[in-house]
Amino acid sequence: MERKALENDPQELERFKQDIDLVAYAQSQGYQLKSQGKRGDWHHLVHDGEHLIISRKNHKQVYLNPGDDRDRGTIIDFVKTRENMNLGEVRLHLREYLNGNPSPPQLPVGDTGPISSGAGSSQGKGKEGPDDEEIRRTRLISEVLGVRRELSDRSYLHSRGITDATIDNPAFQGRVFTSQQNGHRNTAFPLYNEKGLASVEQKNKDFKSLLELPKDGIWVSHPTQGKGTPIERLVVTESAIDAMSYHQLKHDGKNTMYIATAGTVTERQTELIQRIIDKQVPREIVLADDRDAAGRRYNINYLNDLQMARSFRPLADQEAYGEAARPISWHATLGRYHTNLRVDFHHASAQEGEKIVQPLLRQAAHLNSSQEEPSIEVTIQRSTEKDTVVKLSAARADTAQLEILSQELYRQREKLRPETERQPANFIRVDYPLSKDFNRDLELTLQGLTPEQIRQQARLEETERHLRERQPGEAGQERLPAGTSPAVSPQKQMEKEAGTEKQAMVQVKEIDRGHGAKGRAEAVRDTLERSGAMVGDIHSIRQEGARFSEMSVRYRTNQEEIGKISRALDAVGNQKGNSVLEHPSDRAERRDLAGKARVDRVAQQEIAR
Repeated sequence: MERKALENDPQELERFKQDIDLVAYAQSQGYQLKSQGKRGDWHHLVHDGEHLIISRKNHKQVYLNPGDDRDRGTIIDFVKTRENMNLGEVRLHLREYLNGNPSPPQLPVGDTGPISSGAGSSQGKGKEGPDDEEIRRTRLISEVLGVRRELSDRSYLHSRGITDATIDNPAFQGRVFTSQQNGHRNTAFPLYNEKGLASVEQKNKDFKSLLELPKDGIWVSHPTQGKGTPIERLVVTESAIDAMSYHQLKHDGKNTMYIATAGTVTERQTELIQRIIDKQVPREIVLADDRDAAGRRYNINYLNDLQMARSFRPLADQEAYGEAARPISWHATLGRYHTNLRVDFHHASAQEGEKIVQPLLRQAAHLNSSQEEPSIEVTIQRSTEKDTVVKLSAARADTAQLEILSQELYRQREKLRPETERQPANFIRVDYPLSKDFNRDLELTLQGLTPEQIRQQARLEETERHLRERQPGEAGQERLPAGTSPAVSPQKQMEKEAGTEKQAMVQVKEIDRGHGAKGRAEAVRDTLERSGAMVGDIHSIRQEGARFSEMSVRYRTNQEEIGKISRALDAVGNQKGNSVLEHPSDRAERRDLAGKARVDRVAQQEIAR
């Protein structure tokens, strides 16, 4: 009767949680204490390569396994998981433990136990070994994510336009958390590798932080149709926010998994992405990086590095994978002002090498000839019987030209491979945002802008960026958000009366009118110059396969011709294919000044009568 009463006593489990020291119990099961907090508020234990963090919550000790987000809880969960017991068996086991250990020993605060031994010890030399680095990693992650990992605050995600429907999709369950440190609540995105949690990225308004750990992980979602379901598509982005934005904008029902690199892509992260491909065997890879020089560089390298799921071949107790032949390989690097692309051709003879290199040289020459000034510098660095190395370099703004070449190299390599090793057509494809990234696309879409309006807004923002770089403001001067106006100080009033210089960028879509014909850009420049504006040189650019001419336009707000200049800019901007890129506040000011100038002119005419 007494035993039955104990088994049915709901308070007994609570007593186990409060009376049993989880640290001491784990040590009795073979776990070794590696380190602990100065106040004894957390403990790090290790056993057979498994790491545990034990801390205290609501007067009870709880644990978590950083390598398995499902392995967590109290002493009850610890025993059930490791001893494979049901609840009744757990009760009996813990009763026996308590009877055999009436007073479990408490470790004194400050006793950290053996950290490591031998050359890897952090004692004496002050140099971290592998064990010490793992301890540091586990401690930092635990401090950020805590014991109870959940997404308790969605405000930051909502501020970025992410809806609850997106957040609640199976893909993102258990992949976004709320962290709390020093009274601050942030949104946390955990990065994973083969061993489990590798790092954590935290974000909030005007805040971004990645733990000071080696970038040895990637953020990985679950499949959109739930854990364990076979995926059709893998989408690679630079940030988890972009991945969630991409899902909200473009998810079409295909079972999709998302990966993010938290910014700059490392070689290790590329290896981890390939491991995901090997395991998940997707039918297509979508590269959804930012529309800038860095994003294009990542995509250039992904085209070379990523491939279909490889076959696993154990070799001398090591992991090995079958690799497809690589008659051509390439890698892009970023210089201070340029993007550089190194291309390696592998061939059987010098004659074959000369033949295999020709398509790249012809394509580069074609891209250079399509512009007023060549944008790609080509150098053959080495040529032997077996290999040829070509270096290409382009200004950061022209990185898209190098990406075109890498896509041609990708197609050429597939043709050179044995048919059995070729990847399916469009296995890897690039999907760029209309603006700088997919979260910005989402923001503008939620504002009601059409795709064409988003493109125009993106061009405007790009121009503003260039103008800020060319004409930096005074030290300490803040840039106000679009549409806001500061209080006018006496100094600003004097500047207003004296006039200030404004700058805009005009883009003209060119149409081939035949050799010797005057282009649209020259006609636009003549119109603007006749109005009184100062117009810079015409430069040719390419965007999305079309050719545009671009010129800067400057004017002063106190010019007598401000009315003509404003009307000329509006007339140019209203022509099909043209864009006038300027800050909205500058546009509003010049139109206001033009209206006042017209009123003054009419008033003077009336007085003259």
